[in-house]
Amino acid sequence: MKETAAPRARRWLAAGALAGVALAALALLRGGEPAAPGTAPAPPEGDAVAWVDGEPISREAFARLAAQVARQRGDLELDAAARGELLERLIDEELLLREGLALGLARREPTARRAIVSAVVEGIGAEGGGAEPEPAALEALYAETREQWRRPGGVRIEAALVPVPAGSGPAEDTAARSRALALAGRARAGEPLAAAEGALLRPPLPEAPVPLEALRARLAAPAFEALAGLVAPGEVSEPVRSAEGWWVVRLVAREPDEVPPLDALLPELRNLWVQRQHERGIRAHLDALRERVEIQIAEPEG
Repeated sequence: MKETAAPRARRWLAAGALAGVALAALALLRGGEPAAPGTAPAPPEGDAVAWVDGEPISREAFARLAAQVARQRGDLELDAAARGELLERLIDEELLLREGLALGLARREPTARRAIVSAVVEGIGAEGGGAEPEPAALEALYAETREQWRRPGGVRIEAALVPVPAGSGPAEDTAARSRALALAGRARAGEPLAAAEGALLRPPLPEAPVPLEALRARLAAPAFEALAGLVAPGEVSEPVRSAEGWWVVRLVAREPDEVPPLDALLPELRNLWVQRQHERGIRAHLDALRERVEIQIAEPEG
């Protein structure tokens, strides 16, 4: 039985043939809904590379897409044959897009809805693109968000391993854990782990305080997790098991937390400012849309 156009288009669109949806959504944002087939006036010559039933494929959008494809291929630009193939692809996408809109997939298919919403959101953000924050704005943002930039102070630690040779049985493992427990007890009494008999200092650790994260690669994962749970200088962890054996970790010293100066955070502050401007633009746009439409919310059941 021959497949009809509607199911065939539905299957293609639902499978992800939606690359043209984003361009269409941006067109909706700029100029309203597309005209019905056969009724859209042709734009002035030079503004489009093709028309599909009167709907233009803009020359600017085609040029941007061609440049993007060329970069992905590692070329400076596409040759005539590749540009022709790309244009045919855009025409196919426009045909599928129009079929999908006619079938109502823009509302029913989650993939299509997300693509359109994402494109419209990007378009709203692009309307205010290029704006840069004034120094006073960054200073105010730094003061407002100061606590979120706080970084833990550096730490100095001791770590010792009571090894368990590969292939050891339960008895050897239990004996090693007992030695580790005794080692932890002596460390809590003030004995340096470096003086521990029968334990290995693993690996060599810096004597000066370092950021906690700098120790992640130096310690076995269980030992690092135990270290992260130590708060006050002098605290000693319970023995923790790794593939090598039993670890004991002591927090020797911890420097006060610090907030980097404004100058050190300028890139992060600028990104945060731009993000907030983008969010405000979207909120303002949504508020304006809400004023123009009627919204009814049904009473919740039960």
